[in-house]
Amino acid sequence: MFKYLLVLIFIGVLASCSSTGKSPISKGLVESTSTDPEYGYTENKPIELGGFLLGTKYEGAHIEYFQSLMGPNGETVKVKRLGSCCAFEDPSMPFGGGLLDRYELSYKGQSKPVIIYVNLYKFNKPVAPQGFILL
Repeated sequence: MFKYLLVLIFIGVLASCSSTGKSPISKGLVESTSTDPEYGYTENKPIELGGFLLGTKYEGAHIEYFQSLMGPNGETVKVKRLGSCCAFEDPSMPFGGGLLDRYELSYKGQSKPVIIYVNLYKFNKPVAPQGFILL
């Protein structure tokens, strides 16, 4: 009997977790896109999503960021981590620096995927790189 109750609860939870379709994006949301064409696209201007040092945003900040990132018309963005790269120095950090991470972003209808750079050690309120929006 208990097993059946758990199964019913599980089915109820699944049924209530439906995804919503993307609606057309209003012009007001574009303000969450960077005005700097290099933001996120170069090693010198990475997106700072923090999460691994005390005093920064919590660990899941980068996951939330990528889940909220969309193409310019609300397209779902596919995110692929390409790995770490690009050592940088920062005397404010315990080890004097760190490594950036590279991610490939793509969405349906995009001419070719883009590569962005992310700093997972420092946190600054992120916005979307140009060509994307952040909800």
